Amino acid sequence: MAEIDSSKRVLILIQGAEAESLFKNFVDAICPGEGVLMRSSLEHSLEYLKKNNVPPYLIIDIAGATDPIATVREIKETIHPQVVLMVVGDREDINFYRTMTHGLGVTEYLYRPLVESFVIRIFGNIVLHGQEGGREVASGASVVLFTGVRDGVGSSTLLTNLAWYLAQVLKRHTLLLDFNLQASKLGILLNAEETTTGFGNLLAAPERIDAVLVQSSLQEVSDRLSILNSFNPIMEHPFITGDAVGALLTQVRAQFHFVLVESNWYDGEVYQALLAEAQQLIFVMDPTLVSMRDTLRVVSALQKDVLLRKSFFVLNNFGRPGTLSMQEVTSSLDTTPDVVIPYMPKECGEAEINGKPLVERNAKYRASIQKIISSALLIHTGKSARSTGVLGSLFSFLKRG
Repeated sequence: MAEIDSSKRVLILIQGAEAESLFKNFVDAICPGEGVLMRSSLEHSLEYLKKNNVPPYLIIDIAGATDPIATVREIKETIHPQVVLMVVGDREDINFYRTMTHGLGVTEYLYRPLVESFVIRIFGNIVLHGQEGGREVASGASVVLFTGVRDGVGSSTLLTNLAWYLAQVLKRHTLLLDFNLQASKLGILLNAEETTTGFGNLLAAPERIDAVLVQSSLQEVSDRLSILNSFNPIMEHPFITGDAVGALLTQVRAQFHFVLVESNWYDGEVYQALLAEAQQLIFVMDPTLVSMRDTLRVVSALQKDVLLRKSFFVLNNFGRPGTLSMQEVTSSLDTTPDVVIPYMPKECGEAEINGKPLVERNAKYRASIQKIISSALLIHTGKSARSTGVLGSLFSFLKRG
């Protein structure tokens, strides 16, 4: 049996030009200089494994295999038992996934079409942290944290439109959480009634948080979309602990597919608790110099593995008069944002007045929302989407800094 080649960290045997390009970005981001990437047919990949030693981590593409289970068994018999095996294929049913990961000992299995941010998050976490790196997601709802890199960039509007689309179009049970207890805006954007101080009072006593109290504080916008927010006196600023955030998420995760929450990086303990709980971080900026500056500050503040696995960057209101061009934005960030949303002041203003989400009636805005859902939340909306923006190259800033 082949020995482990300790001179490299990961061997990637992939099929197709698009997948080769994606995994080149993967190697550059996760383990530059420590990865071997080869594009070849499955037959040639199997022959290579029989004749060569393999690094501690192996990613192999078995798409098109006549008998994928027999193919994986052959791979397992060829490589050293301690090699961590990750597989790319074209079968997407859950029973096949369980056979791969539970029955055959594959550490993780992903199927095509591949999404770069997902590959980095799942396979990258394993390469960085070992076999248990891919098992970090808590049971229940996925928590998505929205952060405006500074006030006024449009993160609340983006958040509510994304939540509406998930609930109304994709039929996912979705919860909006708003920790701005004095000036909540989410209800207005969805034409929901203003709430009382119930949610704020709940957060003030984390030891009392239970399913009954949470349920009584929920406001239903539709059968699949709910909001937890509060409207406390404007001069009152309740202190929310990280324990309260954790206790709340424990209660709501079992009831929803997605929990979308907005919080700012200057929210202290609340933001740190949400950062630890979230499966996806969506940062929203606008095309201004101060926004570029604060985006780079956010990037430099995040740990490398968190940035790789979770972060997604949206440029909002692009084309607003007096702001940066795309060349100036990309020059400032040293890359392009993952999604660019055009400046639509009239449409956004009318949508806010009417309490009707812009995504419901504007094709350009809807396309942007769909791309975020495909690339960041990893739900296919009918078209394969692939993000090659901030995740792949903002590290050049970190290296310079």
